[in-house]
Amino acid sequence: MNDEFSDMPFLSNIGLVMTYKCQVACPHCLIEAGPHRKEEISFNDASKWIREIADYRNGYIRFLSLTGGEPLFNRTLLKKIAAHGEACGLIVTAVTNAFWASTKEKAIKVLRSFSEIKLFAFSTDVYHQESIPFEKIKNAVAAAKECKIPYYIAVCTENEDDEGYKGILDKLHDITGADTIKPVITFPFGRAAERLGMSKYQTSKEPPRSACLASSYPMIFPDGRVVACIGPLVTLKSDYPLLLGNLHERPLHEILDEAETNPILHAIRIWGPGKLISTIKDSGLSLNLPKEYIKNSVCYACYTIMSDPEIVKFLGQLAKDIEFRRKVAYGRVYYLKETGMVKGLKKISQSKT
Repeated sequence: MNDEFSDMPFLSNIGLVMTYKCQVACPHCLIEAGPHRKEEISFNDASKWIREIADYRNGYIRFLSLTGGEPLFNRTLLKKIAAHGEACGLIVTAVTNAFWASTKEKAIKVLRSFSEIKLFAFSTDVYHQESIPFEKIKNAVAAAKECKIPYYIAVCTENEDDEGYKGILDKLHDITGADTIKPVITFPFGRAAERLGMSKYQTSKEPPRSACLASSYPMIFPDGRVVACIGPLVTLKSDYPLLLGNLHERPLHEILDEAETNPILHAIRIWGPGKLISTIKDSGLSLNLPKEYIKNSVCYACYTIMSDPEIVKFLGQLAKDIEFRRKVAYGRVYYLKETGMVKGLKKISQSKT
């Protein structure tokens, strides 16, 4: 894995969901992508938003991550968007299920046709392999090595003890290094809520205590929504603290500047939702929380608090509390070496004196 793509600071990477179209309708798909879906970003919107991304803070954002659905469903659009991103000075990456890699030779041809894309994330697991055989991932990995293109492989599962999941990991270890394999716990939302259920998940009465790195990199959707991450929150229809705004209503720089001072978002980045859940319990809203959480799933814990209207209302009040804001601001300095919020608080204090 190239170090250039690791340890990226807050807001340095923006994701763009190009399409909800996909060759397959995997049972675990969060956004319920499939061949029947019609939603796709227009090039006019994409080019405008990419320009805003590239201009933000005079080039602060370095990476543009293209995802879906399946970005290679429409190769012409992917080529135009990736080329525009590169022309704007961004490092472009893309996620794909490798349906196109029927042979190593064809896979090499496809990868070389997208020279603007500097890293590929391949998706494979027991769900994808119902329709896309492992041989295609093997061909895609071989092609990436041949073309000297950095890559990693995302592998979803409901349970890390599942034999099918462990079997895929064994096959992956035969063709690639462990540092390129990224396990992900499947979320029981979207299509998975109906197709998979909760029976295979390991659960815990306590939420995970780990921080959330994914909330550092917002996602833009074809309808203009800007969400703080690509987790199950994207399925929510109501307002919540990690729904940052909509590009059809406000420019990107306003949305991202507000995200920079969003205390709920940064509390999750520093301590994870577990810290907020403790505060929610202390406020008297314990009955609004689940009795059990999916083990090691920060996303599930986050969803449980962002989907409850009473908790969201409480979080809105908490975000205005000056002591909470100060705690988050100094937490960012201590844990993340980020000073923006502290400087903002000092300006507020000076203006009041």
